[in-house]
Amino acid sequence: MLAAAAAVHLAVAVADFGTLARNGFLYDDSFYAFQIARNIAHGLGPTFDGVNPTNGFQPLYVGLLVPIFLIAGDGPALPVHLALVMSALLTVATAFLLYRLIARRASPVAAAVATAAWAFSPIVMRQSANGLETALALFMLAASVTWYLEKIRPVAQPARRRFAIMGALLGGAFLARADLGFLALAMTLDYLLVVRAHGARPRWGKELATAAGMGLLVCLPWLTYGTIAVGLPIPESGRATRYLSLAYAPFFDLGGESLVREGPSWDFVAAHASRSVQTLKVIPAFHPMFRGLQKLGDRFDAPGLFGALANAFEALVLAGFAVWWFWRRRQPHGRPAREFDFLLLVAVMFFAAYSTVVFGVFFFLRYYYPVFFIGAIFTGFMLDDAIAWVGARSPSVRRMALAASGVYAAALLFMGYTSAFRTTPVYGFYDAARWVATHTDASDTIGVFQGGAIGYLSERRVVNLDGKVNREAFAALREHRLDAYVHASGIDMVMDSERVLSLFLGPWSDVERRHIETECVFTGSEHGVPGWIGYRVSPAGGVNAGTAASPGTRSSPARQP
Repeated sequence: MLAAAAAVHLAVAVADFGTLARNGFLYDDSFYAFQIARNIAHGLGPTFDGVNPTNGFQPLYVGLLVPIFLIAGDGPALPVHLALVMSALLTVATAFLLYRLIARRASPVAAAVATAAWAFSPIVMRQSANGLETALALFMLAASVTWYLEKIRPVAQPARRRFAIMGALLGGAFLARADLGFLALAMTLDYLLVVRAHGARPRWGKELATAAGMGLLVCLPWLTYGTIAVGLPIPESGRATRYLSLAYAPFFDLGGESLVREGPSWDFVAAHASRSVQTLKVIPAFHPMFRGLQKLGDRFDAPGLFGALANAFEALVLAGFAVWWFWRRRQPHGRPAREFDFLLLVAVMFFAAYSTVVFGVFFFLRYYYPVFFIGAIFTGFMLDDAIAWVGARSPSVRRMALAASGVYAAALLFMGYTSAFRTTPVYGFYDAARWVATHTDASDTIGVFQGGAIGYLSERRVVNLDGKVNREAFAALREHRLDAYVHASGIDMVMDSERVLSLFLGPWSDVERRHIETECVFTGSEHGVPGWIGYRVSPAGGVNAGTAASPGTRSSPARQP
């Protein structure tokens, strides 16, 4: 199974570069990481545009990319393929650890089936090849959990060096992705409960101090750099993502333009909490069922009805899981699996963070990738009980269960295959970057909100305007002076989705609109990027000589360009 998983994931990693970029495997954010790593390899330091320092990236992943760029050179495709090969191998290693974790408290058959369902699922097929730290971060999570459950939790008096290794693993997990700090919190709480229950670890304070000290030692250089470079010990991209989630609320009918000034409303939070719960539908074991309901809704032209059925079924599944886990924890065969309870707390922390603080789930499912992995572990335990139950039934019941399993496996594998090798373009960043590379001067500076792919592929200086990897742009965005920042940064052309430009640089007067139409040099619909425009900036600064306001407002009257 691991060999087959490696073959499939590696096949995706070496697929046509343009296909990967257009079909939604590689996010625009992926190219921020690639460009920052390339700039570090060139001696420019951690910067996207070559000028502004940033910590808006996950350092362990970018650190692993730097040697790739040193070895593979400056060509855009080969370093990305090598990065995806690395992610594919990490995914296979994570599958092995998943099997090992499930097999601690379930049969080898249940562990193998649950692991296969995870490894070949659509969500894993796509997220393992997204060009970001996703696969690395999950591997660090799996390694940390495996070490804790095998070397620390069940041992009466673990050696101090085991806690040092635990701290190093958790520090590495934090460097792989900052939100894995939740894992350290949950694991610490679980260990304190174990100490309290058994009362046989008098050195627990020193043990935790050892782990914490090692974790801090691993993270200290990164925390220090972030504090000095941008004033934040954690990635500045998280701060920008929260702001952008509020600013984009009107696009998703989640609220008005006032949210960006007044903060999230209860309706806004409720919508994200609902979306968070709905993401559980892509947990590998259950994804085919919900996807089947969606297909039926499309087939019978009743998406609303079948969508409601899917939501009702999800509520039933969640309630059933809660009842089953409560029952299983009390059974003799299920009590040892209580050691995994802290992972449920990790999942709850992720839901709380991305439903009430960052709101990033509305953009990317990858934020809940660790939750899907945790779901796969508990799926293994459910399969173990299901196999035991079916095994005790009559031959006819066993045959029906086997037939149903075959149908399910075929559906899951088909979904995984179509997700991995589909050729339907969904992202236009690649084509926009090609246009910039061939239709602008080498000396031009381009301002883009979604600028990762354009910055990496165009060989132009691209300034990020949404603040994910540019603290000065983020400050200008929040202080309603982005138009002035465009001028001060020496930007020659601004391009992005017209709706995004209007949101952050508008609203435009009739005079400004005429200027944009006159100076428009890129019409996306003609180049595979519908809705995008690019226009030359007025010498007076931006679209006008004044100051652009926050979304939907203008802090000063519009003036002629």
